[in-house]
Amino acid sequence: MQQPLVSILIPAFNADRTVAIAIKSCMNQTYTNIEILVLNDGSIDYTATEINKFGKIRVINHEQNLGIANSRNRLLKEAKGEFIAWLDADDLMGKDRIEKQMEFLEKHPEIDVVGTWITTDSKIIAFKKLPTKSHLIKAHLWFKNCMVQPSILSKNFYVAESIFYNPQFDYMEDYELWYRLSKTKNFSNVPAFLNKYHMPLSRNLEKKLEKYDFETKLNLLWDLKWKDMNLDLAPIQKKVFQNFLYKFNKVKWSEANNIKKVLSTIKTKDNRLMVHYYRLLLFTRLSFFKKIAHFDLLFSVVWYPIMKYRYLV
Repeated sequence: MQQPLVSILIPAFNADRTVAIAIKSCMNQTYTNIEILVLNDGSIDYTATEINKFGKIRVINHEQNLGIANSRNRLLKEAKGEFIAWLDADDLMGKDRIEKQMEFLEKHPEIDVVGTWITTDSKIIAFKKLPTKSHLIKAHLWFKNCMVQPSILSKNFYVAESIFYNPQFDYMEDYELWYRLSKTKNFSNVPAFLNKYHMPLSRNLEKKLEKYDFETKLNLLWDLKWKDMNLDLAPIQKKVFQNFLYKFNKVKWSEANNIKKVLSTIKTKDNRLMVHYYRLLLFTRLSFFKKIAHFDLLFSVVWYPIMKYRYLV
């Protein structure tokens, strides 16, 4: 029986130091019925030279840099496979990644989008486990992204259903898409470390966040998320909660009350584990005397073993 064709899509911009290794990791897959598409998005270094060293790949060139979302959308429109796999130009696939993901989808036809656990080149977070159940992933996605873009393999529904990445959210275009799809598609992560993810240095990350105006785009996405929840919360409560999720400062007294209010308001049957996790995280960010005043937060610790078991943290 013929294996379904998997299109492996690699967007690349100024990636001359890493793109060749990324491509080789795709060519070394144990799953053999693949096509590799690499898009050079107007690079001004030697990315084109590195890509052109390979003969058995399809290459798409943008004369000018059009951005990551537009690059991903062009790749989706060019792909011929029944399934779509992603890799970024500075990441690597384990040799059996596609094989294991395809085996998983064959056993679980109800799943539309599947990622993997990842290893990284960071000394701080060397391994990253992610939730594996669709309902847990959907609950997690409301808080933060838990689907790692370069580890994704999915059914090729994009062009047929007119589903694409939104350029308005460049640099967090994947998170916006997964959150949008969480309303109509089912997700999973294969519980195996099948992808190596490059973690940018903090100074480089800060430059990227500034370049792509990350905070403005994050606020746009949160506007959508709050609208979906349709909760009676004050703007200050929403803002304080967002800062709590993405910043790691000590929490002030008034902020703690607002964050607790939000957590109690958003709690549902599906997201209760995430709520308990963030209650514990809030407790750790309080000063000693504030911990005493908010000792009730510590009661959430009884849920911690379940959180760990389901890989929510």
